[in-house]
Amino acid sequence: MRKVRGVEALITYLQSINCPMSKTTIYNLMRTNSIPFNKPTPGILLFDLDKIDRWLDGDSHQAKQDAQ
Repeated sequence: MRKVRGVEALITYLQSINCPMSKTTIYNLMRTNSIPFNKPTPGILLFDLDKIDRWLDGDSHQAKQDAQ
């Protein structure tokens, strides 16, 4: 499993794969549970890059399940 911690690290990853997104866009996607993420404790955000890749490939149904 490939994971990154925090929105800034996710932004860096997305830029590296030619899929740039702003911080605002990512937070909006998180607010609507449209992007897979995990918040194990207050102040810590984790993103599983394998799930992000699947989400980007269009498997939105799986992404919504993963976000819950």
